[in-house]
Amino acid sequence: MKVLGVDEAGRGPVIGPLVMVGFLIEHDRLEELEVMGVKDSKKLTPGKREELAEKLQEMGEVFVKVIEPHQIDAFNLNRLEMMAVRDIVARARPDRAVIDAFEKRLEEKLGLDIEVVAEHRADENHVVVGAASIVAKVLRDREIARLREEHGDFGSGYPGDPKTAEFIARLVRSKERLPPFVRRSWDTVKRLQEAESQAKLSGFFK
Repeated sequence: MKVLGVDEAGRGPVIGPLVMVGFLIEHDRLEELEVMGVKDSKKLTPGKREELAEKLQEMGEVFVKVIEPHQIDAFNLNRLEMMAVRDIVARARPDRAVIDAFEKRLEEKLGLDIEVVAEHRADENHVVVGAASIVAKVLRDREIARLREEHGDFGSGYPGDPKTAEFIARLVRSKERLPPFVRRSWDTVKRLQEAESQAKLSGFFK
């Protein structure tokens, strides 16, 4: 029996894509993943994630769906994730799918004719989802590293990172069109744009 774990990396950042990954493996090999030290990617160092990601791609099949910032700006994120899961499942054709999910009753909404387990923090409770989370995190980190190399150090890309906030603020102040790797619909961007507009208006009436 083939089992598919599905997880994502990059749901919350203001910069960069959301990367969704499906990891497919035979059920009787799940114990091997545990022995290797596969777990929720957040509990591993970057170096360990890279090491495990390489091994995982040799052990099972990896299915990737990248959701770009402009798509996130235009559509409901939960809906995009659901469509991505369907795409991954259709390509992987598993007997069972285990999905890390924020949305309640996702199993019913997906309408798949296979066994589906969808739960919050599945990456902590199911090793096959932990495997998917590792590959997703590694792929997104590589993309973020590429963006930083091209556009300068913007920090982690998360709204709570002061370096990221300052990077976005500089872009807004520059009056140039925000680059495509920024999620323009995020509150962080909107607040900075509103603050800049208020500053301009205040200066006009002085």
